[in-house]
Amino acid sequence: MASKIYEITVYKDRREVRDMQPFLTSVDLEDGDTTADTLNRHLLGAVLRANAHRSDVHRFHLEARDVDRDGKGRGSVLWRWAMPAGEGV
Repeated sequence: MASKIYEITVYKDRREVRDMQPFLTSVDLEDGDTTADTLNRHLLGAVLRANAHRSDVHRFHLEARDVDRDGKGRGSVLWRWAMPAGEGV
């Protein structure tokens, strides 16, 4: 399966992070190792942009939605990405 573009929204403690706009990224869900690495880096980057410490990464998660032809998110959340508290980053 080829990569697909998703709209990603960042959440902290189950609330959308204020002042952080959703972003578009390409993800190939069939390539597990690369996908995990890419999403972990996106998540850590979001943590740092939110002025949080990287050890707080377990408090954040990403939510992905489909995008329309104009690159706008649409529909319900397709999947979520988070790291457990014990994950070394």
